[in-house]
Amino acid sequence: MMGPITNVTTGTAGKGRFSRRRRRGAAALTALATSAVILAACGSSSSTAKQSGPIKIGMITSLSGQYTPLGTNDKLGAEQQVAAINAAGGIGGRKIDLIVEDDKTDPTQAVTDFQTLKSDGVVALVGPVFSSAALAIRSYVERAKLPTIYTAAADVLVQPPNPYVYMTPPTTTIVARQLLAYMKAKGLTKMAVARDTSEFPTAGWNNMKALAPSFGISFVYDGIFQLTSTDFTAILTQVKSSGAQGLMVWGSGPAEVTLTKQFKAMGLTIPLLFSHAEASYLYTKTVGSAGDGVIIATSIGGIGPYLPSNYPGRSTITAFANTFQSNNGYYPPEFAFDAGGAVAMFAKAIQEKGTTPSGIAKALNTMTITTGDGTYHFTSKDHSGLSASEVAIAVDTNGTLVPTAFTKAALGS
Repeated sequence: MMGPITNVTTGTAGKGRFSRRRRRGAAALTALATSAVILAACGSSSSTAKQSGPIKIGMITSLSGQYTPLGTNDKLGAEQQVAAINAAGGIGGRKIDLIVEDDKTDPTQAVTDFQTLKSDGVVALVGPVFSSAALAIRSYVERAKLPTIYTAAADVLVQPPNPYVYMTPPTTTIVARQLLAYMKAKGLTKMAVARDTSEFPTAGWNNMKALAPSFGISFVYDGIFQLTSTDFTAILTQVKSSGAQGLMVWGSGPAEVTLTKQFKAMGLTIPLLFSHAEASYLYTKTVGSAGDGVIIATSIGGIGPYLPSNYPGRSTITAFANTFQSNNGYYPPEFAFDAGGAVAMFAKAIQEKGTTPSGIAKALNTMTITTGDGTYHFTSKDHSGLSASEVAIAVDTNGTLVPTAFTKAALGS
């Protein structure tokens, strides 16, 4: 376990303060700097050594609006990884300058942010975390040929693959597949769904609906709510009378906390399941005891403390998680792993091929790398890189994500 580490954002452990853009200096993150990911990123390369000055990496994320909890932790995860790389000497002796823009959970603002970062001369882009915002900038990214790693999870962002576009969260397809496998294992063959209408939950539901018959699962009720909804009485009343054996929720904002509390208050006792959008202390802390027993999909990093000692990449997950927890006072959510991993990928690509767009894209296109989310195998046909085995099914137990028996069996633990 590491000792206390000063937070690279404010100089105070556990707090984060936002600015539109800021530069990251070196920080004493010795333990993380010696991890495999950092060592891979910090060597010299002829293409980077010939240049001087900081390497500008842009980031678009949601620091205000409905996705603030997600974007805040995207930013913290990216900053942590940048600080570790810079502390280890940078890339070929050049430090990373992380320039952060707030899309305000607004696709139109994301387009403005993209143009700003492009004008600033960034060589790569992390984010956005809001799938609708990521979709809004996709055509701009592809025309500009700016290497981009989305921290949003809608499959359409990387399908069909574009040489300059990648993503770090597990896709909704593999998450849907794992959740359906869990439902089947638990005998939950008659389900209800509740979902909001933004891009990510829409993609998740469409994939789950398409895959469900192959698992012998049917959905007997489909309830729709808005990102800003606060009253779920009508939906939950319908679920209660539908005869469903469980409720699957696809959403990605604070509404899910309210839904959980109302679900318990109405006396519903059937299993309540969420996607990886709720794989976060931000959800479990806010929902409190109402979340006990809720089933949540998560990238493998979400259950890091419970992974077998011989699990590949466990040391990388633990190093990142320990530093994040020391800095911020809580275990890193999915979003911090997503963004920290994206920075590590760019660092490795730049170390190998330099800072040209084509060089970064070429390196990413065949990259294998282990980050807090698991081990990625990017190919020309797969720009999401993760397999279903990198997705765990966890249960909220007193505010902690603990692997279910389903996942423990898959891990051999």
